[in-house]
Amino acid sequence: MDLTNTHSTDDLEQKGRRLYSNNSTYRRMANVMEHPEFREFFNTYMTDWETAKNIIMFMKLYEAIEKHSKLELTPYQKIAIADDFFQNSNKRQQICSALKEWCNNSRLPRISTLETPDEN
Repeated sequence: MDLTNTHSTDDLEQKGRRLYSNNSTYRRMANVMEHPEFREFFNTYMTDWETAKNIIMFMKLYEAIEKHSKLELTPYQKIAIADDFFQNSNKRQQICSALKEWCNNSRLPRISTLETPDEN
């Protein structure tokens, strides 16, 4: 599919530069999508809606761990805590419910505790 058939590439370039300069959402999206590591991640994990939802859930949990931890955690510690949450069926259910609420209401409820869950 040729998406450029109704515009010249020069017109697209000028319009894109104008949008990039004036629209922070477009600018940030373009910057992120052009980053090779992010693009590889995106191409791997955004292949279908179920996988995309799982990745978004993981990313929101990772963000919550960062926000609510009283300690400065390394990335390794954050993914270990996230894995503990996903391995605990009660916490996993809470995370899924929170994501559903966020999708329906555009706000993410706070997960009640961000302590490492007990083994189930």
